[in-house]
Amino acid sequence: METVVRVETIEQWRSVLDVWFAQGYEWLSSKGYREDYFRNGSRQLRLNPINKITFSGSNLYSEDDCIEYADFMSQQEKTMAKETYYVTEEQLDFINTMYEKLYPLVDGLLYSHKKAKEIFDEFSIKEEKAVLRCLGGDTSIEFKVKEQLYRLWRIDDENDRVYFYLDNETEPDWTLNPPHAFTAPLEEINKWKTPAWDIEKAD
Repeated sequence: METVVRVETIEQWRSVLDVWFAQGYEWLSSKGYREDYFRNGSRQLRLNPINKITFSGSNLYSEDDCIEYADFMSQQEKTMAKETYYVTEEQLDFINTMYEKLYPLVDGLLYSHKKAKEIFDEFSIKEEKAVLRCLGGDTSIEFKVKEQLYRLWRIDDENDRVYFYLDNETEPDWTLNPPHAFTAPLEEINKWKTPAWDIEKAD
């Protein structure tokens, strides 16, 4: 699982790094605060799945995939003030045994099976948390299959892949940029389909 924190000031940048440095994490290939990254425009700090700190120079993570600085610091405070439950020695042994048996299974599923890791990596950070809560028995979490959307594409005269686009939602046009393509359920897409266009699933 990865964590991406969005910061607004150099002080916030340092604070996030202070938290991670104190927890024993290090830069993937750097040392220190690397404030030059912030000054060059980066506003996203990332703790990647192998527990190394990186940054996003192009701020490429979406809002849904980022944790705001205030939320991150609040989480850290809760982590530092862990809830403590007093159990018998037998119960503690049981908890530790279950953890030792289950963690390698989950870790192995995600990192030894390519497809499972690909699926898990497609979740946003918020969705990952919901999945973990659901697996932990939280019945307030519900998952539903989202409606599959499609788009039209073709190869143009210059051998470029172009996508069907609606200007003002009425005039057919094309775009080179897939995120700008017209997407809709299959029934609606078929209304615009001609022999020149092929249909594909949209992400």
